[in-house]
Amino acid sequence: MSKYKNIMITGTITTAKEESLEIYKILVEELSLYSDNIYSPIDTIKFKGTNKEMYERVMKRLQNTDIVIAEMSSPSTGQGMELQEAVRLDIPIIIIAKNGSKISSTVLGSGKIKEVIFYDKKEDIKGKFAELL
Repeated sequence: MSKYKNIMITGTITTAKEESLEIYKILVEELSLYSDNIYSPIDTIKFKGTNKEMYERVMKRLQNTDIVIAEMSSPSTGQGMELQEAVRLDIPIIIIAKNGSKISSTVLGSGKIKEVIFYDKKEDIKGKFAELL
């Protein structure tokens, strides 16, 4: 039985490069050990609705999310909005970012950050969640 009903991965979409997509795929694979329901930026990229429908979809999904995994190697205003809603809904957040990334003080000071994980290569992500989840 999965530990979490729903896990949400957040990250940049509008400036996502192939490397970002590879990171999201690794995160989905890793997190599938802890939940059967994982929502990621890959799902958002595939969504073909209007901007309003996308916003409503993400905010509704957050209402049923148990934990947020925030890939914060690249700044994203949309991700900031998602994280603020997660804080408002009292959802714990784990941040993961490439070494050298600057993480917002506002995010770090939110009181909902369970852990911050830095990595050098995308392969370094594997196994990072075993003790946290």
